[in-house]
Amino acid sequence: MKLLFRLLFVVFISLSFQSCLVNRCKRPQITGYIYDAETKQPIENCKVGETLTQSNGSFSLKEKRYRQFTFFGFEAPTLSVNEPIQKEGYEPQNIQFMQPFGGGMKKGALHHADTIYIKKNILKTN
Repeated sequence: MKLLFRLLFVVFISLSFQSCLVNRCKRPQITGYIYDAETKQPIENCKVGETLTQSNGSFSLKEKRYRQFTFFGFEAPTLSVNEPIQKEGYEPQNIQFMQPFGGGMKKGALHHADTIYIKKNILKTN
């Protein structure tokens, strides 16, 4: 009887802790377009985060998630995203946004950054 009680106790505790492991959003999927601010033309091979833009200027960053041990009733953490935009000959920019409780976003969350215009670097000579 003691063995059965111990076994049931271990199973109960194991299941209780399993429910405390939650899946959090580190970054939703981010999509958008990168265009030249002057010519209004799409920019190909512009680095956005860890990806490159296509010939039409489009990009898509995959969603990133992580697992966190928490207790029932705790709030989801704030989601803060800062992804660099870099292209040789252009001024660097960032995609930045913040959402309170954004870490609690469901799997498959999407943020559409729309069209981002970047300016060419102007080199100054003396």
